[in-house]
Amino acid sequence: MDRPPPAVIPSGTPPARRRMPTWLRLPILLCLNLFLTMTLWSYAAPFMGHELGAISKVPGQEEFALLTPIPRLAYKIGVICTGWWLSYDWIDISALTAITHMPYVYLLTTYYNISLPTAAAVAINEIVAIAIPTYLLRSRSAVNNPNVPLRSRYLLNSSQVNITNILLSIGVYVVVLFSAFKTDQFRSFLVTRFELPTLEGAYSETIFSLIGKLLPAGVATKFFLLNPSLGATPTPGDATPVELFDPKTATLSQTLKHNFWFFSRRTRTLIQQTAIASILLSANTVQRSMSLEGTTLAGAAGYSGIWILANIICAGWWTWVGDAEL
Repeated sequence: MDRPPPAVIPSGTPPARRRMPTWLRLPILLCLNLFLTMTLWSYAAPFMGHELGAISKVPGQEEFALLTPIPRLAYKIGVICTGWWLSYDWIDISALTAITHMPYVYLLTTYYNISLPTAAAVAINEIVAIAIPTYLLRSRSAVNNPNVPLRSRYLLNSSQVNITNILLSIGVYVVVLFSAFKTDQFRSFLVTRFELPTLEGAYSETIFSLIGKLLPAGVATKFFLLNPSLGATPTPGDATPVELFDPKTATLSQTLKHNFWFFSRRTRTLIQQTAIASILLSANTVQRSMSLEGTTLAGAAGYSGIWILANIICAGWWTWVGDAEL
């Protein structure tokens, strides 16, 4: 009872967390990606042997600019900057990388007799090299974060919706590729524009073997195309009022938007994701296919067009998925 009252020490504000400046994260992401890419390839090269080197092209004077590391580095920088500008997290950028590398992997395993582990290592190295730095430097997006409330969260979390749409995307890939590769016209196109060692893989391809090969592409396409479009569905309270279009007072940009960009936010996001995937898929497929012996630019571009067609068909199907007005 005779003790003095205890001294009260006011609690100060907790020290602020020091965050890395935003402008510094993108250069670090680029450096980490290049470092991981070189490291993974250096460790994987002894196990891969000389399979890829045996089919690689020795660049001539006309093709030297396409086969130097500069275009591949420019493509890598473009992918990373695009993903950073559009706030892609590690799930989005991994799905995009899988989509853009799947045509090249399929070409190696089916037409060049490259073993599946060697071909898969090409895509896996690229996915891991870009996914890990993005995971460390970029927080998870609202679509891929289950703790963020979204109007369409019940669709994103639904096992039935996820499984059925993955099966749908795989089915589209299988139908498009099987129909193309089984036609004499497309096989003649590949033979005349690629120096293919054999067509045995194309003739022996079945629907079931295609399903196994295209499973990663179907999963990646669903995550990159469908999920962001579902997450873009606005809540009722966030819906902005629609302004009436007056052609007398409208500007050129308003007129173009009214006539060509009048879709809902969900559909616009789906179109944007499809365009990004198609452009980067074409660029990566052409760039990597041109490194193969006997490949022409027209052949590489035509081959990538089949995969772009499959992406567009998937996007067309998914315009109805998640439409709350139906």
